[in-house]
Amino acid sequence: MDENRSAVENQDYINPVTTSDAYMNRIFCSTKERVAYIVKSSVGALSLGKYDTSSDIFLYKIYGLSPDARANAAIGLGIYDMVNDPLSALIIDKMRTRWGKFKPFQWLALVPSLLVGFATCLMPIIAEGNGFDAAQKLVFYMVISYINETIGAFFGGGGYIDNVFTPNPNERTSLLVSSKFISELFAKFPEQLMGIMFDLVNNGKLKLNLVNMFAGFKTFWWIIATVPSVWWVIVSKERVPQSIQPPPALKGALAVFRNRPMLIYMLSGFIGGIDIGTSESLYYDSVLKFNMMNTIAGIPGMPISYASYPWATKFRKKFSTKSLWIMQSLSITVSESIFFLTGLIGGKENGFYKKKVPMTIAAALGNCLEMVFYGTKKILDPEINFEVLDYCEWKNGYRVEATINLARSYIDKVKGIILTKVNAVLLEKWAGFQVGADAVQTNETMWRMFITACGPKLIFDYLCIVPMLFYNIDKKTRDRMYLELEKSRAATAAREKRLRDAMENGENIAE
Repeated sequence: MDENRSAVENQDYINPVTTSDAYMNRIFCSTKERVAYIVKSSVGALSLGKYDTSSDIFLYKIYGLSPDARANAAIGLGIYDMVNDPLSALIIDKMRTRWGKFKPFQWLALVPSLLVGFATCLMPIIAEGNGFDAAQKLVFYMVISYINETIGAFFGGGGYIDNVFTPNPNERTSLLVSSKFISELFAKFPEQLMGIMFDLVNNGKLKLNLVNMFAGFKTFWWIIATVPSVWWVIVSKERVPQSIQPPPALKGALAVFRNRPMLIYMLSGFIGGIDIGTSESLYYDSVLKFNMMNTIAGIPGMPISYASYPWATKFRKKFSTKSLWIMQSLSITVSESIFFLTGLIGGKENGFYKKKVPMTIAAALGNCLEMVFYGTKKILDPEINFEVLDYCEWKNGYRVEATINLARSYIDKVKGIILTKVNAVLLEKWAGFQVGADAVQTNETMWRMFITACGPKLIFDYLCIVPMLFYNIDKKTRDRMYLELEKSRAATAAREKRLRDAMENGENIAE
């Protein structure tokens, strides 16, 4: 392996086609790393989903925050992030060590992230056990959130290394396919099980304390997902060489605006993420009183979703990134259209929107359509992210992963601050939503919750397709990009090795 690496780093690239073929077929990661990545990515998908600590159901029904209090917390956290995120991005992108760019931060943040993660799981028990009032609950929630955001800015859940553990996009795609396929087998299980428990409690079939039930579930699944993530941090290596000298902060920031694919990716995500109104999960819980609906509706589409992973591999070879991106996005919007139009049947008084059976059938039909491209979506989303990061390196000669991720998250957080406040007003003031586990919603409230849960989201999901039409990395450009990156990375790695050897030998080398 070392001999092969040396050969790649020092060759003259006389035959670029042959070199590229050898490079694209090469396996960079050890077996242990491949297993760790697949396991980490697979179990990392395990979560409580719409019942997790950031969800409407948790904050309103279990923890007991009001929509307005939640909105105020989001504003405070957003302002904090506007200061914290740029500082962390600047520090990370300036980092150059013999262990890598991200590895030191993974180690430094590991223990604090584990401690705070555990505290997050027990947050409702701590609040209830100490008799926190509404103001104290808000403060406690904000403190936990601030700490999580600070650690996450540097640690990134171990995810930063996912961008640089292999320079071979084919190896990366292969590992993505394997991990996403495995995760699909059981990733939704915690959320589905929690949905069943909620429905049993809501219908008086099961006498359980929702606070204790949530804390127990959250802690168990958090442990299951965290252990492999820690293993990945321990065994993973950074293999995409960074520029010897980090770029100046301004230069790194300008790289974002010169990255057309990144700007398109960000714009599409921004538009598609405009989710005004009631969350889908709150609609299921408070209007349909059927938290299991997604689980039941998803059964017919399950065989299609499993089959979609082999299709995804074939689609990836046959179609460009842009074409696949548009196709999978259209499948989602058409699915949402079927659900919304079904709910409108019968109008406000006797509409299907508050009837379990027709809405479940509509959801099942839409889900089957969406599942045709499910495997493609699971692979394509991280692939586009990797692709636009590599594009930055190709065009500028350096990588600024943290700065680019900052720009994307910055926009999302500003949007989140605004939308959280808008949604709180719509839900509490316009729809008349009542907070609490035993609250009863009026017919007018249920109608308005349905309209805002489906209508605005559908509009923006169609609009987000427009920027995709201008994505400029076609297959020819992609092939050329990775061929040239292969050569430049080899040169960077060789130069870095010479400098490191010289420093160890006490020599001075002028660059």
